[in-house]
Amino acid sequence: MNDEYICTTFNIVNAMTDPDTSGRRARKRTKTLDLIAETAIRLFQALGYEAVTMEQIAVEADVAKGTLYNHFPTKEAVLAHWIHAQLAIDMARLQPLIVQQPKFVPAISVMFDASAAWCEAHRDWIAPYLRFRLLSFEAVEREDGARPSDQIDGFAMLIIRGQQAGELRDDLDASQLATLLHHLYLGALMRWLVTPGLVLQKEFAAVVKLFVDGAARPSDPVAKSRRKS
Repeated sequence: MNDEYICTTFNIVNAMTDPDTSGRRARKRTKTLDLIAETAIRLFQALGYEAVTMEQIAVEADVAKGTLYNHFPTKEAVLAHWIHAQLAIDMARLQPLIVQQPKFVPAISVMFDASAAWCEAHRDWIAPYLRFRLLSFEAVEREDGARPSDQIDGFAMLIIRGQQAGELRDDLDASQLATLLHHLYLGALMRWLVTPGLVLQKEFAAVVKLFVDGAARPSDPVAKSRRKS
């Protein structure tokens, strides 16, 4: 996989080409979703997440309550849409830095370090977002056909590159490995939320090490030498 392909793959904020009619419909729907989400975020910032109701979001966004619930069944879903949009923007911003890293660990660490900084700045919203993600068993819908629901697509692309470079095992599908890595990522977030004093960047670094090296106890060359003698 060359860098040109990686750049193309990571350009995830560009919409796919659609027939004119369906394209206009998709753009209109995405605009409505983004308007609702941006309105909700302003309310969350002003009043606090827990204090805001779906009815308030509908009023402030100037949409019918039925329209709001048609797009977003819960307040957590509205928050998740906004967070996923931010992830897409951040991925595009981080793309040049990621591509510059020839190895898997430093490349994935660029993503994880940026995510740690973002989560630290938005800690109050992480718990409701995780509730939404963990309780939503079906795949998160992609409104424009190109925007990823979370980091899994980015993980998969870096895993493919690592497999092709011989860094990572290739007997498992990249999408499966990306999903497993994402589960470790979510687990680190939950541990950080409930355990005082943890540094999220360090938690994510441990996730990367566990993913790459596994949980087996490191071998001790000195002990091996003594057993042989």
